[in-house]
Amino acid sequence: MKSRLLILSLFMSMVFAGFQSKAQNLLSLKEAVKIGLEENLDIEIADIREAQAQINTGKGAAGMLPSVTAQGDISYNVSNTRQQFLDGRANAIPLGTAFRANVGARMDWTVFDGMAMYVRRDLLDDELELASIEVKEQAQTLGANISVTYQDLVLQAELIEILEENAAYLEDLVELSEAKLEIGSISKLEVLQAQTDLNEVEGARQLAMMNYELSVAELNNSLNREASNYFTVDTSFLIPANPPDYDVWVEKALRSNFGIKRSRKSLQMAQRNIELAEAQMKPRVNLNAGFDIGYLNSTFGFLVSNRSVGPFVGASVSYNIFDGYRVNREIELAKLQTQISELSIDRLSLGLKNNLFIFYQRFQYHAKQVEIEEGNLELADENFRLGEALFRNGGISQFDLRQIRIQKLAIERRLISARYQMAVAYIRMLELSGEPWL
Repeated sequence: MKSRLLILSLFMSMVFAGFQSKAQNLLSLKEAVKIGLEENLDIEIADIREAQAQINTGKGAAGMLPSVTAQGDISYNVSNTRQQFLDGRANAIPLGTAFRANVGARMDWTVFDGMAMYVRRDLLDDELELASIEVKEQAQTLGANISVTYQDLVLQAELIEILEENAAYLEDLVELSEAKLEIGSISKLEVLQAQTDLNEVEGARQLAMMNYELSVAELNNSLNREASNYFTVDTSFLIPANPPDYDVWVEKALRSNFGIKRSRKSLQMAQRNIELAEAQMKPRVNLNAGFDIGYLNSTFGFLVSNRSVGPFVGASVSYNIFDGYRVNREIELAKLQTQISELSIDRLSLGLKNNLFIFYQRFQYHAKQVEIEEGNLELADENFRLGEALFRNGGISQFDLRQIRIQKLAIERRLISARYQMAVAYIRMLELSGEPWL
């Protein structure tokens, strides 16, 4: 029996030593979130879209600046020409030639378009802000998901530690039981029961280690790292000492939640689209100016040659009198879109409050469970110490001690599970509130 126990202990020590050797690097939660944000391709795409929106802002993109173009053309043609005049004269020019050349510069400037250019400028700025909000929203969601996965690793690490303690105790218990069996104070059944309990805990510990390594690989995949890059995690859950009240969470969320911000920005853009459509019902004034240089040389017609050099300036005014009610339709559609945006804000606000309430209640429930289980664990520890002393003195049987140990193990598992649930609820409340991460 002792030899089997020695071999099993040696095997598990080798497994755990190998596990520890692969997991020497400590990865903190802050570092994990930082790596995830830096390596995530969706975040990179969102950053590029924000850069695109940044480029597409300014007076030029809004149509507030003039356009200046340089142009030139040259032509040469040969034709047979026959001219008949009103007084009866006729003129025939075989293979007549004409050479034309023209160069110049022209400026066109819309000086008034019903204030639409200012609305377009503000819309482009809104699109930039919207792109920035979407980047932050994706980062917030990604950070929350990484943090929840990290908390699961903390839970598994805590479970492994508990199983390690139980395995160490059961190894001593097996040795004690075998010693008692030799002197005839207990039966063979109790020795087998102790060995069975040890095998069960050792098996659970080995599976917990394998599950931990699998979760490490999955987190590495989320961080765009090599799956074989093993690491250890912090041994404490992300739980605040003094969490805010529910009303404070709601106030923060309605002010800072990125989904609400995005909806409010969409509402503002819808309102600007109404102004943009209404601008089409106002007059439009364009100015143009430039400088032309022209030259003509011809062997037919009334002029042999002609040169022109000089500036020009002009203005044009247009006004939409009737366009089949197109502008009216655009205005009505823009107003309906504004109503949709307003309803979306109301729906998001209600959903946000409800989700916050659910996570807040979960946090409070598991906080109460932690309080209860911590008290239970104190009693279980005391009960276990007393039971172990009685067992060694022959006051209780090994089966009674086993029930005490199993009860203590169940309390420890419930306690770390409740702490894990508290951490998850807190992370989700941070995500919904739009609070800065970590």
